[in-house]
Amino acid sequence: MQNTNLFEFIGVEADPVYKQLEQLQKGESFMIDGICVSLEKFYEIESDVEHVPFKTLNRCYQYLNNTLTNGGK
Repeated sequence: MQNTNLFEFIGVEADPVYKQLEQLQKGESFMIDGICVSLEKFYEIESDVEHVPFKTLNRCYQYLNNTLTNGGK
């Protein structure tokens, strides 16, 4: 069974993680739950086990949200 995120109901714009992604400037990064999120040419998610680039904020957010909510499952 998949967990649900409250922000799927009230809107991702209210999610602090989404807001932090929106505010990223090129060359900046932040850590969340052992995951480094950065913005260079692409949005990038990096952990001990993976390094994944995303062209858009929304795709990055969806992946990050899934990883944080469901452990990447």
